[in-house]
Parts: sequence; structure tokens; C-alpha cells
Amino acid sequence: MKPILLIHGYSTEGKDNTVEDIYGSLPEELRKLFGSGMVFDLNLSRWISLNNGITLDDVSFAMDRALKEEFPDLLTSDFHVIIHSTGALVVRNWIKEFSPKPSPIKNLIHLAGANFGSGLAHIGQGQLSRWKNRISGTGVGTKVLNELEFGSWKTIDLHRYFLDPANSMYSDYKVQEYCIIGSQTLPSLRLVPIRYLKEDSADNTVRTSAGNLNFNYIPVKPTPDAFHLSIPEMEDLIQRRFEGKSIADKCYNYNLAYLGNTRQEIPFCIAYETAHFGENIGVVSGKQNRKSIMPLIKRALETPYEVDEYNKTVEVFAKARKATFTRVAKLKNNIFEWNKQSQYEGHAQLIFRLRDQFGNAVEHFDITFKSKTRRTKDLRFEKMIEDRHINKKDKGSMTFYLRTQNFERKKWVDQLGKLPPVNIEITGHEPLSEDIAYVPMNISLNRAQIQTVIETFKTTIIDITLLRLPSEKVFAVSRR
Repeated sequence: MKPILLIHGYSTEGKDNTVEDIYGSLPEELRKLFGSGMVFDLNLSRWISLNNGITLDDVSFAMDRALKEEFPDLLTSDFHVIIHSTGALVVRNWIKEFSPKPSPIKNLIHLAGANFGSGLAHIGQGQLSRWKNRISGTGVGTKVLNELEFGSWKTIDLHRYFLDPANSMYSDYKVQEYCIIGSQTLPSLRLVPIRYLKEDSADNTVRTSAGNLNFNYIPVKPTPDAFHLSIPEMEDLIQRRFEGKSIADKCYNYNLAYLGNTRQEIPFCIAYETAHFGENIGVVSGKQNRKSIMPLIKRALETPYEVDEYNKTVEVFAKARKATFTRVAKLKNNIFEWNKQSQYEGHAQLIFRLRDQFGNAVEHFDITFKSKTRRTKDLRFEKMIEDRHINKKDKGSMTFYLRTQNFERKKWVDQLGKLPPVNIEITGHEPLSEDIAYVPMNISLNRAQIQTVIETFKTTIIDITLLRLPSEKVFAVSRR
């Protein structure tokens, strides 16, 4: 067995926390699985400071320096990594910025990895941060929280990096990743008036879709002809949009080359009765869920770098996920408790990032969903939205959270296949000038396309370059 490096997430440290406080029984469980003589060097990371000026880049750089100065043997002998929560971004960023190809990291296990953000990030800069500072004695870590907020540009770009042809995590860095997350919250947190502590299809901190690295990425760019739209043509498009009329999406191209099913699938499991933290059901060291968690960790650590073996582990994780939902379907409910099945009903995360052709954020925009049906009883896309969030730092990002699965008649029923076609209409606005206009766009999806673009337990990023055009009054050349 190769050495194992454990890396925790945001807010785990405290001024007096011991290693046991941070990692619980996980180190001992690993020794039980592989034998104390086989786990040659179990390294326990500490990223201690959460000062407001420290970024994830700083933490990743500090990790690199610590490895090179204190544990150079890890970089030469290869090692495995197990992360919790924000540790996912720290390690992925370390691989991007500092790792050679192939990487010395062989198997990378995400325990509730906050890959696509956490709803607690923007709350953490307010009331939760005051509680944290008082209890744990550390700073807030404002810049770390910025990169954990839904729709963070830095985080989107981090994951997009590994989609580039020469930067594949699997093929180029030769790192095998695995995702394990829960879909449960602690009973005591249901009394707290913060939705992100008790969202369905989430573990009280991270959404299952945010922890799944099998994400969809769709870049949208203006067509060459769109750059040459005349002023009357622009005005007509904008006027039609203001009047609520549909517009043909002839001005933009959509690239579907980066859907999750076009890449090597990453093993993903939702573990039974597992939360983000907690002595009994926490994903790292919960006492009651070790039989669900540890066999998956063991399987991941023992998977050699070989595509057939890796795909077999994909199937093992999928089978375990199915077993979770079979087990949950049999749970009994009573009027004094929350609905146990609804907590597991699948959701999807849909992130829009809007930039102009110069790379600047489109700060003022609207996104409207219009289902193409006249029947009032039809399920509509817009009715599936349970939460929407505009990133506070990166103004051009909006994240939608959709309930895509229901538990009906003792079965898990997909809702996406029931949807009528939908138009997604997007308009930008420059409030400081009447001589600047954005070319509006319309994404028209039929039922099959909806199911291709949006998937239960996954995040979809629609990365839009919204064309910003000046009027003829901005610059003119005259012949004399």
C-alpha cells in the first residue's frame, strides 16, 4: 500500500483541535483495513490559518512547499490522497499548478468534496462566521469562502482546466478520482432557519450534485455573423425580447463536446444515512456508517491504474448507490418527522456564467425559463427550481437548484423525462450607457435535449460569451 495523505476542508481546524478532532477514526480504520505494517506512512495535513487574505492558491502553494521540504519522498514514491470538503479544491488546484504529468497522486478519494461550491459559503461570511470565530478561535477565511460560493469563476476555471485535451486528469495526470457523499442532515440542524443546512439531496453542507465530478460543461459563443449585426437588427432582437416574444437562436453556437458522458466516468456513490459531519453519521468518521463508507474507500485505494479495473470500480460505486436508494425506499415515515425519502430525491445544479467577448462579467442580466405548453397541469421546467443564487463576488454567475426526481408510489421517478420543451432566454443590459447593447440569446431545448444537458446528481455549467456591441455613436470614421 502506498502512503496516504489526508487533507481536510474549510473550518475543520481550530486553535486547540487535535488530529483526532479533525480526522476522527479514519486513520485507525485505514490501518484496520490494510494492517499497520502496510500503511507505511499515513500523513495528516493541517492547513491551520483562515485569515481573510488567504486564498486557495496560497493553501495549495503551502501544500507544495510542505511536501517538497518535509516529505519529498511522497513526491518520488507516489501516494494516495483522501480529502474532505474543501480539500477537493486544494488538491485539484495543487495538481493544476504544481504537479508533473503523470502526477505522483495515484488514487484521489473525495469525501463530500465541495467541487462546485457550498451554500454555506456566502452565509459563512455573516452569521456563521461570527459563531465560528467565537467557538474555534480562527479567522473567517473570506477569500476561501469566495471560491466556495456557488458559481465562483475561479472554481469553474479550475475544473474546466482538466477538460483541455492536454490536461485530462485521467489520461495526462493519470490520477483516478472517486466521489463519496451523503444525502442526509443532522436532526438538530432541521430547526435552524438556514435552507442550506437542510436541503434535500445534500449532506447539510454540500449538494450531491456539487460533489459529483461527472459534470457537464457547455461553452456558448457568438457566431461570426453576430459581430456584424446592424443596429436595426439589434434593436429588433432586443425589442422582441422585451415584448416577451421568442427569438431564433441564430446568433450563438453551442459546443456539446464536454458533456460528462464524453469523458472517462468517475466512480460516484451516495452513501446511506451520511452527513457532512457528525459523530454518528459524518462522512469522515461517523460511527454508524463505516460499513457503507470504508469498503468503498478500500476498493478505491486498491484500484490499479488500468481503465478496465477503473470502470469496474465505477460499477461497484453505482451498485452501492443503487443499494442506498433501495434501502431508503423501504424507510417508514410518521407525521412527527420529516419525509425520509424527500431528503434523497435527486436534484441537479445548473450554473450560468455570463461574460462579454472581452472576458468581463455581464453584471446586469436576466435569465427566463419558458416551457412550451398550454396545459396548466403539465410539469414545467421553471417549477422545478428550488433555489437560485447570484454570486456576490463574480456578478456574472447565477446558480439554479432543480428537483429532478420524486419518490412516487414507492419508486424513484425521474422528472426530466416528463418536461415539455423549454426556451431559456437570456438578456444583458448596460445601465450606464444607451450606446451599448448585448445580443440576446435563446437556448431552445426539446425533451431529449433537456435530459442530455441536465442530469440528476450532476452539475451543468453553461459558459456564455454574451456579445456586447457598441452603437455607431461610440466611434465613427468619416471620409473627407
